Amino acid sequence: MTTNEMKRFAERTVRRTLAAGAETSEVTVLERMEFSAEVRKGSIEKLIESVSSTIDIELSIDRRKALVSSSDLSEESVAALIAEGVELARIMDRDEFFALPDADELGTAEGDLDLFDPEAQSIPTERKIALALELERNALSLDRRIIPDGSSFSNGSKTISFANSLGFCETYRRTSHTLALSCAVEDKPENGENIGKRQSSYWYSTAIRARDLERIEEIASKAVSRTLRKIGARKPKTCEAPVVLDPETTRDFLESIAGALGGGSIYRKSSFLVDRMGTRIGSPLVTIVDDALMPGKLGSRPFDFEGVRSRRNVPIEGGILRSYLLSSYQGRKLGFKTTGNAGGVSNLYLEPGASTPREILSSVSQGLYLTALSGPGANWMTGDFSQGAQGFWIENGEPSYPVDEFTIASSFPAMLSGIVMVGNDLDWRSAIAAPTIKIERMTLSGT
Repeated sequence: MTTNEMKRFAERTVRRTLAAGAETSEVTVLERMEFSAEVRKGSIEKLIESVSSTIDIELSIDRRKALVSSSDLSEESVAALIAEGVELARIMDRDEFFALPDADELGTAEGDLDLFDPEAQSIPTERKIALALELERNALSLDRRIIPDGSSFSNGSKTISFANSLGFCETYRRTSHTLALSCAVEDKPENGENIGKRQSSYWYSTAIRARDLERIEEIASKAVSRTLRKIGARKPKTCEAPVVLDPETTRDFLESIAGALGGGSIYRKSSFLVDRMGTRIGSPLVTIVDDALMPGKLGSRPFDFEGVRSRRNVPIEGGILRSYLLSSYQGRKLGFKTTGNAGGVSNLYLEPGASTPREILSSVSQGLYLTALSGPGANWMTGDFSQGAQGFWIENGEPSYPVDEFTIASSFPAMLSGIVMVGNDLDWRSAIAAPTIKIERMTLSGT
């Protein structure tokens, strides 16, 4: 369907839902096209190309809500789906907080958010496969020790139409492209505890437009260097030490903070940030922004999942908790207004500081440069933090040797309060973006 046809279909479905007895109706129609080519050792391992359409209908009767979905958009299927939704709604429990958003909250962001690459669908399949193969070949040419674990090119497009019974109906399109490489090396150094083991790492680039992807040579070089630098890793001694988080691990940390800021976690009392509004929860260096209005970014959107106009939010400003991230329903339960976050965060980032990564490392005489986290242990309900880790031991401001097979522990409140330096190297390869940071002290459990 064209975008106009999808809008008309969504509007028509809303009318049919109301005619069947629903008091409120929200309809989302999604058309998705996806491609993925994965190669290994010069051969294609997986090739996926798909086109799919889905419809979600959320309706209510006397504040009793039901949600039904289907991948069949035929008239007969949609009619049966609506009948099923009405039947379900009549037997659901009544929820006094359920209602559509206030009409004045509905709308689309002004201006072009640059979410769609018109060339995405014209890239030949042979070219996509060739890019994945070229990425692997480039990595293998850099060092004979490299073992390919997989190289891939993927891209896709989505068209999203949303309509509700308040008269809102809008559509937008978005695309994405990703080039990724994973590789390994046999760890056989002269000295080191990991003799005979295999070390692995990766690098990737993701962008809305294919032309904005990093060059193949850059992706290969980063993946290879991140892999080779792990050779000879050892366990660090158990201690408390300053910790520098690279942008990848800061992003993992920030993702947990995003979960703690979510309205669902707050009203369920499953966040360490419950009842902390207006209080200091972090260092003055900590400002966290959620901005759906940034052109060309992976999390941008003109409206959220319930048609609320997108906006820029600053939930944490200078270490002070200013707001949670809320849908209309969550806001109603908590006594606040929506923040336009139905469906979750948009572009969430830790505001960058003035320090370079080199300056941050140089400030540490003895400590840890953290480059990977693994396993469970980041609990934003209790605030406890304890995860498996990898990285490098810092001596006199320089990464000295790789460290592995240890646990790093603290708590989210202590980590937020302990941020003493923030880097200027914000990494935008995801909808959650982060720079290098330094935390004053954490506990390492090694030997």
